[in-house]
Amino acid sequence: MKTLLDAAVFSPAPSAPPALIFVATDAADIVISRAEFGTAVRHHAAALHQLGLAAGDVVIIAHTQNLESIYAFWGAIWLGAIPAMFPTPTEKLDSTAYLTSLRQLVELSAVRGVITTDEFAAVCRAQLPCEVWGSRELQITNDELRMTNDEGQNKPNPQSTIPNPQSIAFLQHSSGTTGLQKGVALSHAAVWRQIEQYAEAIELNSADVIVSWLPLYHDMGLIAGFLLPLLWGVPLVLMSPFDWVSHPALLLRAIDAHQGTLCWLPNFAYHHCARRIRQRDTAALSLASMRAFINCSEPVRHESHQLFGERFGALGLTAAQLAVSYAMAENTFAVTQTRVGQPAKVDAIDGIALATEQIARPCSADDPQARLVRFVWCATSRHGRARSFGRWPEPARTPHRRVSHPERHDANGVLQPPRFRPVARGLVSHGRHGLHRRWGNLHRRPCQRPHHQRG
Repeated sequence: MKTLLDAAVFSPAPSAPPALIFVATDAADIVISRAEFGTAVRHHAAALHQLGLAAGDVVIIAHTQNLESIYAFWGAIWLGAIPAMFPTPTEKLDSTAYLTSLRQLVELSAVRGVITTDEFAAVCRAQLPCEVWGSRELQITNDELRMTNDEGQNKPNPQSTIPNPQSIAFLQHSSGTTGLQKGVALSHAAVWRQIEQYAEAIELNSADVIVSWLPLYHDMGLIAGFLLPLLWGVPLVLMSPFDWVSHPALLLRAIDAHQGTLCWLPNFAYHHCARRIRQRDTAALSLASMRAFINCSEPVRHESHQLFGERFGALGLTAAQLAVSYAMAENTFAVTQTRVGQPAKVDAIDGIALATEQIARPCSADDPQARLVRFVWCATSRHGRARSFGRWPEPARTPHRRVSHPERHDANGVLQPPRFRPVARGLVSHGRHGLHRRWGNLHRRPCQRPHHQRG
């Protein structure tokens, strides 16, 4: 069984594509080879080791999404420590609530240290019961180690710690869409299992280029927009979420410049791009290289796909490039995925029956008695079940809730309504061939609240 240190990004070869291309508005692209990536990770691992981080320690990275935070994440894994990406403090976040949340995470997870920006480090040191390392402290330690090694002094330069595949690789946090935000401890094996099965589902290949602006503290950004390309060995074009929000055309320019093929987006991003990107910003750009924009992590809106398609159809975008996935951090990432290269299926539902009877009843688009509502479905179906990837967590290991399959059959093999209470916009209807189609969130049973989950 493999660990994250078996990632393709740590296997440099003369003909290998770049590991990472970091793009930013009004700045030259930073192209990082596999060899350069590995060297930077080892340097950061040595610096963290010198600062006192050891195998098994939990370290929180509450930093701007840049190369430093990326190398710190992988440097911690190189040491055998357990990193956890955390949102960056911004002026839009309530500082008191943010620090309270961060302090709770530090206490509950026995965190050894926090890596953050220099500006925020002083605030954290006054509030948190653990070590706090700012960018400057990490950089100085890194520079000192390089200098002493150049002078021939025998300073520590730790070799990678070979972890057990079943040991915890990192912590990630659920988005809170279907309940309280919760920590999920994922093993190396669980991550690889998800990556391998999801790569097969989207037919990931050596010609792919993944482009992402997604934050790495979210499972979609961390797994699909970061670990998937690095573990599989396909180029990753990455940008800051804050840069993208302010300059959404940056995403399309990056796709055009680097011939991007795959991009994951939450539903709001389709509206943001369609409404904020000016016509002159897309002149001479093409989206024809794209295999799929994958809508995930928020309720999927048919109108959003329509708006996005109408706005960027002239750039080569087609309905076949608009795919859908349902994901949850407790399953590492993807639970379902529509087939890439085929338009996502849309069901017409009687809106009156939905509002008054809470029944998702199919109806004709020309039915005068119905108030038509359209839903994009999030799963391919196979043998009467929603296609899933990875492994459902064992109930005893699941934090805060028990996750179950959303459908069942009776003794005669007849599909029965699920015995679950709905969460948020979880809807189930019977489509063709008696199979379930599902939109929005899963259904779940009430349950007790234990501790961490290990994937």
